[in-house]
Amino acid sequence: MQTTEPVPPPSPSVSAPAVLIATGFGAGTLPKAPGTAGSLLAVALFSALLYGLEGAVLEFSYLFVLAWLLPLALWSTEHARSRWSAHDPQAIVIDEVAGQWVAYAGLLFAVRLGWSAAGWKSLLAGFILFRVFDVLKPFPIRRAERLGGAAGIVVDDLLAGVYAAAALLGLTAAGWLK
Repeated sequence: MQTTEPVPPPSPSVSAPAVLIATGFGAGTLPKAPGTAGSLLAVALFSALLYGLEGAVLEFSYLFVLAWLLPLALWSTEHARSRWSAHDPQAIVIDEVAGQWVAYAGLLFAVRLGWSAAGWKSLLAGFILFRVFDVLKPFPIRRAERLGGAAGIVVDDLLAGVYAAAALLGLTAAGWLK
């Protein structure tokens, strides 16, 4: 029989910034719909890039943020989750931020292909699609929740983002978001 030792609480020097990041700078502490608040935080950040930059600079900036966001989500979630007793605490929303960010890859790809210009319809569609896939959790998203530690919290949202990106790309290709 294998025994597991209790995870020691993170040191205060690591815990405070990790909790701040994991909760989306407080978005996850809202009493109603914290996951939606985390997604809206990502929409706001992505919108700032989308409407402030263009072309290769936009694409590079998107990938740069994504390259930092994914490890930051795993790190902050791992260090902050011991503050709550739930396996996937609602207050941790950095996973929604990362998943929503992944969803907008479909929009950037559609713009790159010349299928559509990015606009409010695409932003709204990406938001709705991500939330739907995050809530419904089609295969293999629900299975990803079984992963241990921070990966079990973050990976399911990243997969929901991939589904949303593909759906957003499909809707754009079909001409529904012009």
